[in-house]
Amino acid sequence: MQRAARRLAVALAMLLALARAPAAWAAPRVRVEELCKALLEDSNYKVRVQAAIVLGKLRDVSTVDSLVKALDDPNKTVRGIAAQALGKIGDPAAAEPLRGLLRRDDDPFVKGQAENALALLQPSGGATASAGSAAKKAKIYLSFGPFTGTSKTISPDAAKIVRDVLQRELGKLQVVTTNISAVDQKNFAKSGMLGFYIDGNVTRLDDASSGGGSETSCDVKVLVARWPSKSIISWTNAGASVQSGSRPRDKDNARHDCLEASAGQLAEDLTKFFKSQGG
Repeated sequence: MQRAARRLAVALAMLLALARAPAAWAAPRVRVEELCKALLEDSNYKVRVQAAIVLGKLRDVSTVDSLVKALDDPNKTVRGIAAQALGKIGDPAAAEPLRGLLRRDDDPFVKGQAENALALLQPSGGATASAGSAAKKAKIYLSFGPFTGTSKTISPDAAKIVRDVLQRELGKLQVVTTNISAVDQKNFAKSGMLGFYIDGNVTRLDDASSGGGSETSCDVKVLVARWPSKSIISWTNAGASVQSGSRPRDKDNARHDCLEASAGQLAEDLTKFFKSQGG
């Protein structure tokens, strides 16, 4: 069993490195098939999550059927990441399965990923025309803090990854803007918008030996406050684990993916909150 886990960890590490390689490099078919098998058959949900993450990065249309089957996984994180991967691949054939997932799944994280994936599958026509009116529709202004409260043992770059993901994902909401004029900032009470301040830190980021590879775990904590008063409304946190190889480069990549996954979970929670605030 340990040998099987070791082989799988190494295979996932290789595929993760492959996903980061230049697009001109083709993914070996046998490895893609092994990854799809891991997604659908491995008993460890963390391995299934990692498989779905890598499949999304590979963007191989031949994996769509496996990812669609993973939408019925008993684990909500696997279902959500599989939906995310289908959105990245962009095959219109995934649209109906994703709509079915929206109809039957009550989990906020899963529903959010399915909605985002479906949005990516929509025709892009009219996007330019709607961009100019996005600011007019905004009802919420988000101000992001420096995310500098990370432990001295954790690189400031780790918090920046979290900040960048949150700013990118929350900025996609039509009711949200992250930029307002200096005049509107000075007279914010008259702007008609709600203001929120978001800041946070990485509370844990470490590696542990796992079979023949390594497992990276991370925890992220984020606060939401009123803006401009900065009176705290709530704290929320999220964590993730990612398997990788034992080389320093593999561990660095795993740390990045772990932080992105945690920030993605937080973005889903905050998206639900801001949608409720902005109508």
